[in-house]
Amino acid sequence: MSKNPAIRNPSVTSIRSQEELLRYSAFLESIHDAFGVVNEENRLTFVNERFAMLLGYSVDEMIGKPTSKFLDAENREMQKRALELRSAGVSSQYELSWTTKQGPKVHTIVSGVPILDEDGRHRGSFAVITDISDRIDAEEKYRSLAEKSIQGLSIIQDEKYQYVNPAFADIVGYSAEEILSMPSDQGWSLVHPEDRKYLLRLAEDRRAGRAIPLPYEYRFIRKDGSTRWVQAYSSEITYRGRRAIQILNIDITDMKIAETRLRASQEMLGTVMNTIPQHIYWKDTNSVYLGCNENFAVAAGVESPDDIIGLTDEGLAWREEERARLRSIDQDVIRSGAPQTSVVMTQLRADGKDSWIELSVVPLHDEDGRVIGVLGTYEDITEKREAQDRLKRSETKFRSLAEQSVQSITILNTERLLYHNPAFLELVGYTDQELEGMSAEDVWDLVHPDDREDVQKRMADRLAGRPIPPQYEYRFVRKDGVVRWVESFSTRIDYEGSPAVQTLFVDVTDRTEAERELGIAKDRALLYLDIMGHDLAQQLQVILNSAALLRTATEDSQKDSFLRIIGDAVRRCSRMIEEAKSTEQLLSVPLQRRSLGAAVGLCVEALSNRTEDVNFEMKIKVVDSDVFADEYLELLLTQIIINAIEHNPNANKRVWVELSETAGGYVVSVADNGPGIPDSLKASLFDMSRRFGGLGLHTVSQIVEKYRGKVEIRDRVSGDSAKGADFRVFLPRPSIQRDVD
Repeated sequence: MSKNPAIRNPSVTSIRSQEELLRYSAFLESIHDAFGVVNEENRLTFVNERFAMLLGYSVDEMIGKPTSKFLDAENREMQKRALELRSAGVSSQYELSWTTKQGPKVHTIVSGVPILDEDGRHRGSFAVITDISDRIDAEEKYRSLAEKSIQGLSIIQDEKYQYVNPAFADIVGYSAEEILSMPSDQGWSLVHPEDRKYLLRLAEDRRAGRAIPLPYEYRFIRKDGSTRWVQAYSSEITYRGRRAIQILNIDITDMKIAETRLRASQEMLGTVMNTIPQHIYWKDTNSVYLGCNENFAVAAGVESPDDIIGLTDEGLAWREEERARLRSIDQDVIRSGAPQTSVVMTQLRADGKDSWIELSVVPLHDEDGRVIGVLGTYEDITEKREAQDRLKRSETKFRSLAEQSVQSITILNTERLLYHNPAFLELVGYTDQELEGMSAEDVWDLVHPDDREDVQKRMADRLAGRPIPPQYEYRFVRKDGVVRWVESFSTRIDYEGSPAVQTLFVDVTDRTEAERELGIAKDRALLYLDIMGHDLAQQLQVILNSAALLRTATEDSQKDSFLRIIGDAVRRCSRMIEEAKSTEQLLSVPLQRRSLGAAVGLCVEALSNRTEDVNFEMKIKVVDSDVFADEYLELLLTQIIINAIEHNPNANKRVWVELSETAGGYVVSVADNGPGIPDSLKASLFDMSRRFGGLGLHTVSQIVEKYRGKVEIRDRVSGDSAKGADFRVFLPRPSIQRDVD
């Protein structure tokens, strides 16, 4: 509560007694404010009716009572300080809340004056008590509204903040206490440096009585250094009896940011519209131009986009029939509310050149959904049409050459086969309708399973533009199951606007077969040389040595022994020759469908009858196991089983034979309980150049090669090569094997 001590009032000191003052009681009863007189003991000696009514007492109830009776403890202290001033002969004015007879408080301003006698001694005092309850209530309501307002509110007096609400504190980022304690220069520091001069000029205009703009905008610098834009409404008010400025601040930072972004967006839109190759315009419902971009202005023959505003197509460069068509499109779009797109038409440009355009016109709507005009965009497609014409002529020539080519040609993307010529149909054995109905997955099934993954990777690399060799050999599987080898030459092209791979195929099946057969013949020739140069030579040396020893032998037992050795060596030579001759016709014997399961069963049965010390276990897990083979199929199986028996030194020999199905074909597994084969020797057993596996395994390798199968060696017990070997022969199904007549 404020206290405003007054200076000593000489006119008051002329009142020398309360009696003298009370001569004016009639006047004191007539004044609107309450009035009271106290003696030096602070007891009431006079109260007017207004004072008594204000506190809810009668005059008699108040006379003679100390004023402290009508005050609470806090207000007694305030009055005590005021009475001390009056005892010193000083007038004072201060706010005081009285307690009424009914209990509620009455807020007043007390204007007290001391009563002094002739000697200047204090004899009491009198006071005018003004009821300010209505003002206090109004201030409380104002403060309540201000505290709850979402807009910033402040009162500045003597260039200092005298009041700020929470919303204002939130705008500037300081607490209300920090703001109210700021001196003038610090308060100004809240305003952005670039805006202070502007606000000072507004303050000067206000003092001079000149009008200032409402609202006005400026920036605050928050405590954290960030900037907030505000829109301000200010007015002069009386605050605590003196002139002040009340300012309402609305935070418009987000709006400013949005405006900045909108301006940037509009500028960007203008830049984009004037840099893109498209031509853009917009019209009202009467086909009157409202604007366009620079490209359209040039084509139409106007100086700038602004110059087209208000014009119609009648004043532009187009031919009359082109103007009529544009008007017709406009009106159709306006009537229907539906766009028209990809309209191809001619256009005469302002420079006299004829062009082709592809036009799209869409309706423009107001916020109520009504059509208020049209927006048109088009692209000059003259060069594109000319290129398309050239491409069509080129495609016609290409198709003519491709259709007559003896080499197969395809165009393929990741989704389907886009083109194939008649030669490709001949290569794969399918009809046009069958190929056209294939999915991408079906097309890849034309490639041999062993080659498919590699070819797909090459296709992906080619489409991605990664460097790969253009030439590559792989196999196709015809509809009838025949395998054809091809040499392919592929390139990446654009086909109907999308990346694709064009491939030319040269059928090299005959060449591949000839090379393979030549290789096999070479291997056999080397085998014969090896047999004669090593195996036969070794046995002949045994014969010669035994014959020489026979001549010197004197005892019959020795002679018989050498004769047995010579006989065994001769029989070995004969057997090697017979084994080599047995596969002499291997390449020329045609393949045919044969039951692999039947052949396995026959071989196991025959060998089990011939060998007494071998325990066979056989499992046939496949009902139908047809493969393309010949009369050497049993030789293949027998050689593998004999190999498992002959190299097993155990007295109790065991052989496990199993036929199972796998992806693309069948597997025959022949496992034994022999000493096994070390990993270092597994790969070399079928090496034709070294022939570590002997003649029998060499024969196995040749037969498997002819059948387009594979043979490999594993450990019977995985990871332990000492517990026996497992020979596995894979033979493909007839559907993916070449049928050799």
